[in-house]
Amino acid sequence: MDDRPIDPMGRDTVEEYLEYVGRVPQEIRDRVDRDVHPLTGEKTSFRLNNHVLFAELYLLAEESETSPTPVDMTKFGAFHVSFYRDRFGTFACGVEFAGLEPNFHSPEERLRYDEYDVSEFYTQPRDD
Repeated sequence: MDDRPIDPMGRDTVEEYLEYVGRVPQEIRDRVDRDVHPLTGEKTSFRLNNHVLFAELYLLAEESETSPTPVDMTKFGAFHVSFYRDRFGTFACGVEFAGLEPNFHSPEERLRYDEYDVSEFYTQPRDD
């Protein structure tokens, strides 16, 4: 995918970044803070914030006309699947949290996904 509108590692202009992140529906960007860790509620400064990870999912979904799988991300995505697993517990949870419908590559992936309840993920930093 050499037509990616930004350099996923951050070497881009503000306008290019906004275009890339603009692929994510506004209601998702409004609902989920870009710097909240969904599993802990901690506010942090990620190298790749939530909106950037979501934008890559939406870019792949546009290209393939279906929600991406871990295999799609490995073959065509800008980021390793482990970024999504570390942030959201499973790749499928990251897809769902981004507002897309997960596609399961294997029964094992479905079992790992069932261990999490995305509706309980933090969307905003928790108040301590």
